[in-house]
Amino acid sequence: MRKILFRADAAPHIGIGDLMSLINISKYFDETYEKYFIIKDYKAGVELVKKYDLQNCFIIDSTTVLKDEITYINNFIDSYDIDILFFEITERKLSEYSGISEKIKKVAVNFDGNILDDLDLVIDWDVEAHKFFDIKKYPNTRFLLGPEYVILPKEFYSKKVKIRKFNLTNKKVLIAMGGADEFDFTGKVVDSIIRFNLEIELNVITGSGYEYKDILEARLNNSGVKYQIKHNITNMLDEYLACDIGIGAGGLTSSELVATKVSPILIATYKHQIARCEYFDEKGWAKYLGYRELSDSELRDAITNPIKPLDKNIFNTSKIVELIDELF
Repeated sequence: MRKILFRADAAPHIGIGDLMSLINISKYFDETYEKYFIIKDYKAGVELVKKYDLQNCFIIDSTTVLKDEITYINNFIDSYDIDILFFEITERKLSEYSGISEKIKKVAVNFDGNILDDLDLVIDWDVEAHKFFDIKKYPNTRFLLGPEYVILPKEFYSKKVKIRKFNLTNKKVLIAMGGADEFDFTGKVVDSIIRFNLEIELNVITGSGYEYKDILEARLNNSGVKYQIKHNITNMLDEYLACDIGIGAGGLTSSELVATKVSPILIATYKHQIARCEYFDEKGWAKYLGYRELSDSELRDAITNPIKPLDKNIFNTSKIVELIDELF
């Protein structure tokens, strides 16, 4: 049995994308793999564990200092005879995790170029990924750099996505501003749409880290807008396929909207999302409204004049699994 350990976290100050990516990639590995997770006890992460019924998940105290965390990981590797450690850590520099056991293979998602010297595989789906890594410094490391290597859920490559046709006549609008949405852009978008008085149907998705649910419900009550609010759902694919237009943040949601042939409207809520949003906009695959900006008139125009979405999947998550298989 091949044994792979995933290490990531989810919390409002880092979002849920790190842990969600590793949950998604874990589902690509078949029954020949035994999968383990180590996460910190942040509420958003613990809720994701329950939501996806993760087995073999071990939770450590969020106040644990790095030295003790590394000791814990190494002891875990020895106790469970782990073969591969798969990181996605954005809360601190990955390069700080020095001292991890040398007897295992190491894989990491990394977006800033601060990596360990002994990584076997590095993935970065930022559109400017090549700027962050001096590949010549790491002759023993393989790199998958570029937006095509985003970790999408396995079902996003299914037949029902391939045959999907976009309907310009409907105005079913999805709002999905990420799992945490600490600046409550969900509420800002809803407020703007309420002012439009357009004949549209809203499907508002809030994630495990969203803390403004009651306020959001109050905004929509008696607004005259037809709406649903769904919290912390498991099957996002069906939500994408049921809408015509998707308003999302520039994280994983943006790639998921493009992949599922939705007409995307994007808002970058963190600086690192700007390049991805601009890239999708320049390619004609999305409409980008700006970094933490929301203009009523621009949002209204994007909804009333949706762009035609990309009619193919340009992503390649399976390449990651292929290279991990090769490590064995």
